[in-house]
Amino acid sequence: MDQGNSVCSCTGKLLLLLIWTSCYLAQTTNSTNSKPTSGWTFSKNQSYVAFSPNLTLEQDQQIKFSFRTRSPNGLLFCHLVEQFNQSFHPLLRNYHFCAELSHGYLQVTYNLNQIFDVIKLGRALDDDSWHTVDVFLETTMGKIVVSLDDLPSTSRYLRAYTQIVNVKDILDWTQLKSVVSYAGLPHSVPIEYHQFIGCLQSLKYRELIEVTWEVSPSIVMQATPGCQDLCQEEENLCGEGRCVNLYTSTHCDCFSLKREGEKCQNSDVTEITLHGYEWLTYQLYSKTEKTLRDRNRFSLQFKSDRGSGVLLYAVGSIDAGESIKQHHSHVIASVHQGEVKASVAFGNDILEQTMGIGVDDDRWHNLTIVHEKVKVEFYLDGVRYIHETVNDVYYLGLDPYIYIGGGKNFVQTLGLQVRQNFVGCMKNIYINDYSILYELRSNISTSQLHGSTEIQYGCHKVDNIPLTFPRSKSILYLSGYYDSTFSVQFDFRTVRETAILLSVKIQTIDSYGYPVKGYFEVWINKTLPMTKFVRSMYYDSSVNTSLLPVNISNNKWHQLSFQLKQGQVKIAVDNLSLPSLFIGNDSQVDKIIEIGYGVHRIYEDFVGFVGCVRNVVIQGQYLDPINLMEKPPSEGFHSGLILDGCKLIDQCQVHHHCQHGGRCLSDWDGVSCDCSSSAYQGKYCQFSRYRSTCDSYYQSGWRRSGVYIIDVDGSGPVEPTYINCQMGIKEDGDYYGQSVVEHNLNNHTQVRGTTLPDLMIRLTYREMEFVELQQLTKTSAWCEQYIQYRCVNAPIGLGNLTNFKSVDGTVVQYIGDVDQTFSPGCSKRACNCDSDLVYQEDSGFNRITSQLPISEVSVYQFTDFIAPESIGTLTIGPLKCWGNKESLSSSAVTFVTEDSFLKLPGWIYGDLEFSFRTHQSTGLLMYQSSFNGDWFRVTLEAEDAIRMEIQIKGSLILSESLDADKLLNDGDWHRVTLELSSHEVRCGLDSQRRIVSIPFHNNITFDGLLYLGGKIYDSGSYDSFPGLTGCVKGLVYNDRLRNLTHDVYDDMPGILSGCRPRCLPDPCQNGAQCVEKWNGFQCVCTNKWAHSGHRCEININENAVTITGEKTAFLDLRVSTNPLEMEERIIFSFRTQVYRALIFYMYDELNNFIQLEVVEGKKLRLSRNNFQQIFFNDIEIPGITKPNWKQVVLDPSKITVDGKITFLNLYNNKMESGYSTNPFANEAETVKPPRPEVKQPPFLRLYLGGTPVNVTALEKFEGCIRGFKIGGRLIDLQKKSRNINGVHKGCKEGCTVNQCLNGGDCIEKWGEGHYECDCSQSNFAGKRCELEASGIFKGQSVVHYHFQPFGEAAKTNTEQFSFIFKTNCTDKTMVMLLILSRNRGDYIVISLSTSFVRALWKQGNNLFEEKLKGQFCDGIAHKFMYKRENGQMWIKAADVHSINRSPWRKKFTTSMHLDDMDTVLVGGLIPRLTGMMEQKYGDPEQTVNFTGCISEVTYIPVNRDRTFIVQPMKELRDLKNGSLLLFGPEVLQCSPVDYDIHPMTSPTSPAYIPTTTASPQRGITMPPWDVGAPDIYIIGVGNNITTHVPSSLIAATTTTTIEQTSIDMGLTTADQGPLNVTLILGEITTEDMSSMTVLIVSSVVTLMCLIAILIAVVMRRMRTRYVTYDVRKKYLDDIEMKEPLNHSMETYSPVPPPPKKDIHIATWDEFSMVSATLGPNRRKQNGVTPGKVHTLPANLKNAEYPVQTTFLPEDSIKYPVYNRKKNRPASSISEVLEEMERQQKAKELGVDPDQYEEPKSHGEGELEWDPLVDRTPLTIGKHHDTIYETQDEDSDGKSRATSSDSEDPLKVLDQQEDLLHEYNGDSGYEAESQRNGEDDIDLGDSLTPPTPDSSKLYYDITGVTESPKCTSTPKKIIVESEEQFV
Repeated sequence: MDQGNSVCSCTGKLLLLLIWTSCYLAQTTNSTNSKPTSGWTFSKNQSYVAFSPNLTLEQDQQIKFSFRTRSPNGLLFCHLVEQFNQSFHPLLRNYHFCAELSHGYLQVTYNLNQIFDVIKLGRALDDDSWHTVDVFLETTMGKIVVSLDDLPSTSRYLRAYTQIVNVKDILDWTQLKSVVSYAGLPHSVPIEYHQFIGCLQSLKYRELIEVTWEVSPSIVMQATPGCQDLCQEEENLCGEGRCVNLYTSTHCDCFSLKREGEKCQNSDVTEITLHGYEWLTYQLYSKTEKTLRDRNRFSLQFKSDRGSGVLLYAVGSIDAGESIKQHHSHVIASVHQGEVKASVAFGNDILEQTMGIGVDDDRWHNLTIVHEKVKVEFYLDGVRYIHETVNDVYYLGLDPYIYIGGGKNFVQTLGLQVRQNFVGCMKNIYINDYSILYELRSNISTSQLHGSTEIQYGCHKVDNIPLTFPRSKSILYLSGYYDSTFSVQFDFRTVRETAILLSVKIQTIDSYGYPVKGYFEVWINKTLPMTKFVRSMYYDSSVNTSLLPVNISNNKWHQLSFQLKQGQVKIAVDNLSLPSLFIGNDSQVDKIIEIGYGVHRIYEDFVGFVGCVRNVVIQGQYLDPINLMEKPPSEGFHSGLILDGCKLIDQCQVHHHCQHGGRCLSDWDGVSCDCSSSAYQGKYCQFSRYRSTCDSYYQSGWRRSGVYIIDVDGSGPVEPTYINCQMGIKEDGDYYGQSVVEHNLNNHTQVRGTTLPDLMIRLTYREMEFVELQQLTKTSAWCEQYIQYRCVNAPIGLGNLTNFKSVDGTVVQYIGDVDQTFSPGCSKRACNCDSDLVYQEDSGFNRITSQLPISEVSVYQFTDFIAPESIGTLTIGPLKCWGNKESLSSSAVTFVTEDSFLKLPGWIYGDLEFSFRTHQSTGLLMYQSSFNGDWFRVTLEAEDAIRMEIQIKGSLILSESLDADKLLNDGDWHRVTLELSSHEVRCGLDSQRRIVSIPFHNNITFDGLLYLGGKIYDSGSYDSFPGLTGCVKGLVYNDRLRNLTHDVYDDMPGILSGCRPRCLPDPCQNGAQCVEKWNGFQCVCTNKWAHSGHRCEININENAVTITGEKTAFLDLRVSTNPLEMEERIIFSFRTQVYRALIFYMYDELNNFIQLEVVEGKKLRLSRNNFQQIFFNDIEIPGITKPNWKQVVLDPSKITVDGKITFLNLYNNKMESGYSTNPFANEAETVKPPRPEVKQPPFLRLYLGGTPVNVTALEKFEGCIRGFKIGGRLIDLQKKSRNINGVHKGCKEGCTVNQCLNGGDCIEKWGEGHYECDCSQSNFAGKRCELEASGIFKGQSVVHYHFQPFGEAAKTNTEQFSFIFKTNCTDKTMVMLLILSRNRGDYIVISLSTSFVRALWKQGNNLFEEKLKGQFCDGIAHKFMYKRENGQMWIKAADVHSINRSPWRKKFTTSMHLDDMDTVLVGGLIPRLTGMMEQKYGDPEQTVNFTGCISEVTYIPVNRDRTFIVQPMKELRDLKNGSLLLFGPEVLQCSPVDYDIHPMTSPTSPAYIPTTTASPQRGITMPPWDVGAPDIYIIGVGNNITTHVPSSLIAATTTTTIEQTSIDMGLTTADQGPLNVTLILGEITTEDMSSMTVLIVSSVVTLMCLIAILIAVVMRRMRTRYVTYDVRKKYLDDIEMKEPLNHSMETYSPVPPPPKKDIHIATWDEFSMVSATLGPNRRKQNGVTPGKVHTLPANLKNAEYPVQTTFLPEDSIKYPVYNRKKNRPASSISEVLEEMERQQKAKELGVDPDQYEEPKSHGEGELEWDPLVDRTPLTIGKHHDTIYETQDEDSDGKSRATSSDSEDPLKVLDQQEDLLHEYNGDSGYEAESQRNGEDDIDLGDSLTPPTPDSSKLYYDITGVTESPKCTSTPKKIIVESEEQFV
């Protein structure tokens, strides 16, 4: 059998050999390159060689090869499966079997279906040496064996073979094709790898049998046969240098040759100068190429005269390879104290070497460090030092960057002796094979210079190293100077226009010999140097300032010199000196000087110095900048300074980032903005300081009504403004802040009357322009404006006679509510004033926000007045707006459970804000996701704080916590805001807003969903915070409001539309807390013992009685027949003010008892028996006698009083048998109830508030008891107390809140509801302690109080006293207080002079004095305090609000006692006591009594025993002590202190919004507003043009008084008084009329009339006028200027004239107004200014001055104007004027005008009327005496002219007059009226003239008699071509 098996085995092997041989031959035949090569070179990307092996199912694999490379990463080989059909191989997902270099070590990876095995071995294999690799895979057991060079092989069983049942089924090599690739992979292979760069050789592969054959690749891609050395391709490639083969190129190592260059061709090597703020870095490798090296070389040459400096700094750690532990690596070299210290670290083995002496000799020195495996060699100037490491890990794993010459923020490392940067020169810097300085000069990125932008090549002397102050908070702080002779000098350079340069703390001596600490500062003030000296830092003192006229902010170096010598301060800038300032002979520097800021830190940050300082010399000593910078900032020497060579650039000239008027301040790397003078904040003043509306303030926590500052558009262009806010307006169940905007239209302004014209009134709103008003109404949820119209015979006619217009131009034709059609009316009905012409009123609130506020009112007068007393008044209320459309509860949602949330579209751009309300303490409010890992969230992290966080690209750029002013879980709404800008985020929570700097970004965007109310992860677990239970509303993001109710559907669990709090209104009673369940509620009773029920509606405390303490005032109750109830819980409450009393005593039939009483006024004593013994427990109860309720809960083992638990240490063993009448014979029994001889049936008896007579000696209880409950049974005290004298139902409280004021104690009068106040412990007197213990002294009164000291008070050295005083002082010393001993002569006297308080005291023969300097005569309340302990005395004085913060002044005195101090004098001295005092106190020329107010005088003789207190002013007010005498007049009470009002900010200081509390804006008031009455324009009758005169012409207007008829319209007399109405070309103003006004107006009118006459004469001589005219048929009595009827006031635009018509006869029915065109010039002509109003004298001739006419009655229309001279109707304006002149002359001559004929001029003859020639007769109307000169307006209301201003109107008139002489037979007037083609103006039927383009004078042609000869009006026939007369 065995032989057979052997034969079979041999046969099988033979067959396998034949199969392998045939396959090998076939492969050899099919190979592309049939001959194997000696190796391959790979120098390009995507270069590789590959072949396809023939594998079987059970085939092992072995791959052997050798490699060399200089790259730490690269693929060596990889066995892959070629593309396969997944359906045929469903179990195979992926497979690769690869080896690669990774960070310099070998890594073999086997992956099958994502089951990985990785083997790592070797290190530093990128050393360009040959390495051999052998990898064997045994497929039967899945074992892999890896060998590297001579190292022991590493083996492992693959996890894929252990975890997968049958690997061979997956890797069926009979069906799969594979490939083995070397050095790289084809493009189609989805595996990340590094291209191998280097040589591979001896590529061998073994398959099934033990035959290894050399690989002949079937694929060769960009690989070169053989291992090529590029250095051998050219001789002397590097000259004398060493050539390095990089495989892709070559590199020349020029080390030690003193040459450099690509081929070492340059003998002039690069040198560089480092200034102490510069350093070099060399990038050793990219971050992905980190490797370990066992061969390294570092070399450099240096030259310096400084003893310390970093030369080389390279650190790192070894973290490569599984077998390698973490090891520290470093190579460090530095100059330290003239020696070179070098160090190389291999883990814990640190090789250190100190070399050289005096290397800071300013000569070149050469340092080289060579690392070769375990050996390290140090060379300095050729001297060699050899070290060897004992560490097995002799590799260096350095970080990618090596620092040369220094660095920034070095990590503290062993071997780093110094931290300062190197100052000096360097050359020949080599890291391994590379010259660092050559690469730097060649701009190769691996070598970089840092700390400066300018490289200084060559070796130069380093001087004048500047210190850079990059920020306004940078400070150079120097201390330790106490010199009276002191100097400091330095150079500086800046572009800041305002900054502090130098601040020196100065100590001077005042006139009293006391040292005073002040400061001297040198400023840059608006580019000029300025000095400032303040003598004292602690109280107001004079400030000396002076300026030098030299610009020092010009980015140039300037020199500052400061010198203090012999009390003189001298300042010089650039050798220009300021005058010396003498500050005192004993002056000296007080320790501190600062460069760049002020020593006392009172200025804003932005005034700090930004720039450079150099050559600092202090006291003749040069301050070395580098040594200074080495000292840490914590030592106080500098803060924020840097060394960078002073790269000062005026960034404000480059960047213009400051917004809203912020002042640009140049910083080192950008700009900052001074926003202090603007209403904005932030880095660039981009955030508004103020809220947008009053409601925004209210929702943010501001609750007090008043004046606020708002910014309606936030950070938009509209500036902030003032506004009145009414807080707490309720609407739809919520509360809001209401914005109230006033205007300048007075209430009940008369707008209609028989004498008033048509009016247009334009309102001006206080502090708000139209754009602000529109923004306010746009954002507000509700707005309203009250309108009232009162009338008597004056219809309102909305839409016809009356129109309103809103600020956006919308015409409003309604008052009050309006229907959907917006039809005219009043509150959806007809207006009252239109229905009945008696006194009526129409009023209502207009509430359509888009049509508010009213800005303009147009009122047309009612023409059919039936009574002269017709009147209409108008009232328009202020605009009121409240709420915010973006934050209404109607858009809210409610999250009922913690796992409910909304998914919304993501936050993409813009700001974000929302409001929430909840009762949670923690919760996730919002979470914004993103697919790239970025996120943003807002969390409620505590009950009073939220946190906002933003993560961008893995970095948390924002994590800010905001603390709220109040609890956030209070159920109220809280607003969260997040405002973004490019550099900052402003986070907001209610009133809190904080600006946080973030990394620069163009726009933070997220591409995920926004989760509101919570977030659930895919795994089903929540974030670390629970979801929100509560409401959210007002979500605004992506620049729009999101109505959350639209995102809620009926099938969403736990989310409801709207906000549905169940605790509003509060359903809980008796003060219980309502816990919001948002779909329900829970009441938590505040008093769980007294309150019960679902709503805590049951209150046992309502059952209360008052016990007055009378003999019968107690309750004797048979509680139960079950004595066991004594062991149950007893609950009750009481209030009392007695110090000892029995509360209750309860006992049973066996004499077991419980007793509770008040003892000592501060304790409750609980007594009970333990068998026949009595035990008691005392429980301290603070304030037990205060008249407030105390609740007691008594359990067998504990007693609880007002929540405080005391455990009882009483035994409680009851007597259960053995009845006795004297059970406690040997005990002190305080209550002995009656005990019968015979035992009674079981009972439980209770004495409450007292006992019957002879039962106890304890005092009876006096007070109230309520809610007495035993177990579960409530004792009905009120029922049981019926008919008991002294026990009353209920508890009447006399001592309610604040009954006794100012700390007085309230004494309750039980049963009466009355009280008394005990004021003994306060400084007040009176029934309620309301009288302050104070008095007004007028220099004549003294309060004398004598008392008898006893005990220690008679002999004390621990006395203290204090008092408050307020005065304005006199020029003499005033005595305020005297405490003395009449017997011993000791005394203390306090007096006041104009600048100090003086304390003088006498003890025995010793006299002591102390002065406190200050401003005490300012009329402000100050407090003086004194205390003494033995030999030390302290005093202080300050205003009462800061006295607690003021320091004490200490003085050593004698320890002698003050004996028998028994008298206090307040307010001054009395003559008989001045003899024992200093002489000055008896001299009235030096000392007087006090004038002012003194209060709260308190003297305590013994400080430690305060039972003896002397208060003389209180005794004065109480009038209880006979020992008090008053000398002089009565001393009245005063109140020097207002404790409720604290000092306000200066009125000139900018208003601000508080950021830490929601208090109102203190100190803000409305600015003065004196805009006068609204602009009132007269609407033109006929032409409907509104004209308005410039304000400059108002002074020359005519003033008339219009008397109004008094009508009872519910107005006050003031409203109905006569008005002074000024007509200013259409503007009416109302003012009070005075006699002086009448006189001035009359004078002006007279003067203007004279001027008018002169103008008329001049104009008549010119007689050149172009005439236009207007006709209106219907008569309306009006005094206004008119406009063509088809011209509307709102849209005035010229229209083309109608077709021309011939009008033969001018009659009153065709026009009523004649105008003469004067031309376009508006300037003053002939003494008359256009645009003014003139009144003509009565005797003015019509022909001499043209005046205006009004419309005439109908009956005057039929009479044409008849030209007597030509015996025909007038056909032109000139003929009309000529006829007017003729009639006027007839009147002057006293003849009949019809008979008067003027003498004819030469050439004139009788002319008959030819109707074909003269076709325009004029008619005559009534005469008016007033002329109005107006100007036309365009549609926008602006004046316009038709001719250029340069044209002289006088020349034009002269030219026109010359033309008149061409006419024969016509007068000047007639010639003026002739028309040519251009001047022919035909009005047509509409009577609408062309567009007015010039000034007009309207002529009054009334007064001319009518012609009797013309009795009819000619008829007209209108044809298409012309108009003909018939």
